[in-house]
Amino acid sequence: MITLYKYGCPAGVDTPDISPFVVKLETWLRMSGIPYETRTGTRHDMPKGKLPAVRIDGQLMADSSSIIGHLQQSDPRALRDTHLDPLQRAQAEAIKALVESQLYFVGVYQRWCVDDAFARYQPLLLDYAKRSAPAWQRPLVPMIAPAILPLIRRRMMRQAWQQGIARHHEDEVLAIGRNGVQALTTLLGRQDYLFGDKPSTVDASAFGQLHALVRHPFPGPLQDFARAQPELMAYHDRIWQRYWSDFGRA
Repeated sequence: MITLYKYGCPAGVDTPDISPFVVKLETWLRMSGIPYETRTGTRHDMPKGKLPAVRIDGQLMADSSSIIGHLQQSDPRALRDTHLDPLQRAQAEAIKALVESQLYFVGVYQRWCVDDAFARYQPLLLDYAKRSAPAWQRPLVPMIAPAILPLIRRRMMRQAWQQGIARHHEDEVLAIGRNGVQALTTLLGRQDYLFGDKPSTVDASAFGQLHALVRHPFPGPLQDFARAQPELMAYHDRIWQRYWSDFGRA
C-alpha cells in the first residue's frame, strides 16, 4: 500500500487538498487504479521539503512528477501513456508546462499577493498547521499563527517576485491567467480528454491546476472566466465524477 502525504483541506471545502500538485498525483493514482492511503504530511520531514510525498516499500520520495515516473517504471498498473505517439508526447510536455508553470504561478500570485484572497487562504493554512503539528502543540497554533503567517506570506511574495509573476500589475497577471485558460480550452476542444477518449498523465496535471482554479475558495475574474468555458468545465466535471465520486462520503 502506498502512503500519500498531503496537506488536506478543512471539512466543508469542496476539494480534497489545497495543493494542485497533491490533487494531480491523487487523481493520477485513481486513473491508474493504484490503491493508496493518505496522511497529513509535515513538509520539513519530507524529501526536498515538499508535498505531496509518498512512502513506497519503505522509501520516502517527493515531487509529483518524480513519483509518477517511478511508478510508471515499477508498477504494472500505472497509467503509462503508451497510447500517445511521439508528437502527442511532446505536446503533452508543452501542456504540462502551461498548467504547472504559467497557471500555477498565477495561482500563487492570487493566493499570496492579493489581500482578499489571502484572507480566504488563512483559515486553510491554519487548518493544515493544526493537523500537521504534534498533538501537544495544536492548542498553541491559533496563538502563534498571527505572528507566523505574515512571515510566511512575505517569504512567498518574495518567491513570487523572484520567479517574476509578482513583478506584474494585478491586471497583467489576470491577462496571463486568461491566456492560459483560453489556450487549455482551445487545446481540449470537444474531446473527452486532452488526447481523445482516454486519459493521459497530462490530464491529471491539467485537472489539478484547473480544480484549484474553479473549486478553491478564491472568487474573482479569473475563476469566473474559467467557469464560463463550457467545454473546460465539462472536462473538469467529467474527471471529478469519474475518479472522485467517493469524495466526501467518508
